[in-house]
Amino acid sequence: MRILTTILLFLFMITGLSASEIVHEFGSPSFSGAGKSSHYLTIENIEKTRKDAIKAAKKAAADKVIADAKATAVAKFKANLESRFYTALAKQITTNIFGADGLQQDSGTFTSPIGGEIVTWATPADTGNVTITVTETDGTVTSFTMPKED
Repeated sequence: MRILTTILLFLFMITGLSASEIVHEFGSPSFSGAGKSSHYLTIENIEKTRKDAIKAAKKAAADKVIADAKATAVAKFKANLESRFYTALAKQITTNIFGADGLQQDSGTFTSPIGGEIVTWATPADTGNVTITVTETDGTVTSFTMPKED
């Protein structure tokens, strides 16, 4: 009887079960293809953000080094001295151009002992203007033309 009950119970269990095919799907969009483009875009954005943050940190560190170098007492003194030097040079050129004390010069050249820049000025005839040209040590040329007389 026990065997018969076991067999009947076993037969009822078999008929009540149903099975389907086992299907495996990858969860990653890189393998499954579902949402693949947005997945790649997200990865690209994360990588770009990380690279930009590293680049910004390097630039900030370099800017801090430059700012710290400009903040030293020696650098401030040098900047102040250069400013005063160029102010005196501008006054000297103005005096030479406009002929204070009867000493007018129609043209001249000055080479800066600090940076090596060359400053030339000229008052071309019949123009009524003064042309000042600054040639820097790297070859950059800057010209100013101003009226000599109002």
